[in-house]
Amino acid sequence: MRKLLEYDPDIVEIVQFGSSVYAPELSRDVDLLVVTKRAKEYQGYLDAVSPLEADVIVVEVGEAVGESLLRGVLGSSRILYGDGSYLAELAKRLGDPSFEEARASLKAALDYFELSKRTEDDLVRDRHVRAAFDALFHAARLASMAYLSTEVGRWGYVRRRLEEPYRVIFSEFIETLHVKYSYNGDYPKENLEEEFKKWLKKVEEYISTLESGHRRARRLRARPPHR
Repeated sequence: MRKLLEYDPDIVEIVQFGSSVYAPELSRDVDLLVVTKRAKEYQGYLDAVSPLEADVIVVEVGEAVGESLLRGVLGSSRILYGDGSYLAELAKRLGDPSFEEARASLKAALDYFELSKRTEDDLVRDRHVRAAFDALFHAARLASMAYLSTEVGRWGYVRRRLEEPYRVIFSEFIETLHVKYSYNGDYPKENLEEEFKKWLKKVEEYISTLESGHRRARRLRARPPHR
């Protein structure tokens, strides 16, 4: 971090995110989001973190950040430098996710899995399968956030806010779909399609249950008070 600040004195925030935060013992590299007043030559940032294996994303203050990337950063992050105010400001632009977004992620999971069946390349198939399981997890996370009416996507925060039995179910999605199957690639090689369909059904039911509860709560809030 010291070398990054020496290279770019205009840095206002450095955020570590991704697998090096949620699974440090298994992570192969580090993802860093660098927020600066004025971006310098990109290669200099890579040189500054060498020999650390790191992917560095550099954005200027006020610059727009893609929604997918930002939700990924917010999903699991650690502030290394700064007070987190710039990341919080970026988060405000997202707004609450919707159940429609959650179902779109379910569709993406199906698409990824279909792609995995069309290739003869084992490495490509593995990437598609991992993406399919991670899209299922992403769908569950978006639904949880919609249910809680929060733009904060950190899994620990979402899990703590959920009441039982949703907290236990969401924890299972994190540990199995995201960490074990997607990140580690430790998914069943036999009867894979049956396994995928099983988790797809679980996530679909989870989304529908949360959406019903969310609508019920909104109807109750909209009722006029008894006189």
